[in-house]
Amino acid sequence: MNITQNLCSNALRKVALLITKASDLGMDISGYGEAAENQNSGNVYLWLEDYPFTLYIDLGSDKVYANWSSSLDEREESIDTAIVTKGFMSLADLTQWADKLTDAEVQA
Repeated sequence: MNITQNLCSNALRKVALLITKASDLGMDISGYGEAAENQNSGNVYLWLEDYPFTLYIDLGSDKVYANWSSSLDEREESIDTAIVTKGFMSLADLTQWADKLTDAEVQA
């Protein structure tokens, strides 16, 4: 995983939160991926090639979300990862959530 250089201290703090959340979820962060700040939105994200979603924290909070993005258009869906770490969903459920969105897109 590559961490973008020249991040401000707040963005680096959020990268640390994202890596911690990924670890709490049981995600393997050793593969290809990137942690960076979106210059347009200010969101800080952790994208890992092995997962069908991206973890992110928006500009005004420290709440971690999982985001699925359409490969066909600009549609996106997000889910609060707190429901995963509180035991309501597993990492497998979160992955299945993103896979179902992709399957529905392909079948449409």
